[in-house]
This record gives sequence, C-alpha cells and structure tokens, in this order.
Amino acid sequence: MARPILGRHVRAVNDNAEEWCGSWPQESEALDTALRLFAAHGFSAAAQARDAALIAERGGDEGRVGFWMEVCRTLDRRMAREFAQARMR
Repeated sequence: MARPILGRHVRAVNDNAEEWCGSWPQESEALDTALRLFAAHGFSAAAQARDAALIAERGGDEGRVGFWMEVCRTLDRRMAREFAQARMR
C-alpha cells in the first residue's frame, strides 16, 4: 500500500504551467480556441491557426499575431517555431 506524502506540496507530473509565457486568462483563451479549432478542423487546425496569424500579420495586428501563434503552438510546436523563424527572415 502506498503511503501518503505529508508535509510538502507535490506538483502534478503534467503541470507545465511554467512553460507558458502569458497570463492565465490569455492561456485559457488560447487553449479554448485551440480545442475548438481542433474540433472543427481536426489535424489541419494548427495550419488554420498559422494562417490566421499570417492574416493578422498582414493586417498589422501584432496582438492577434501573438494570440494565433500561441494557438498554433498549442496544437503544433514545430509548425509555430518554423513560422516564427520565417517571420524573422
């Protein structure tokens, strides 16, 4: 039988909140949008988010670019990283 650990706080193994760069409400909105996008578009959801970031970039709305990049990063980190690198060139 496992014994409970007393006297210290144990963090969940999957607690990756420290990796998030924004505030909790912002993260929550990005996660909610990512889940809804995935429900609507399946595996192409990350590409949809990347395209939305590109449209926002062309419109000059850096705030929305950041939001859509976070949604894309939630769905596909590599795609988001490649898009960010392409923006820097």
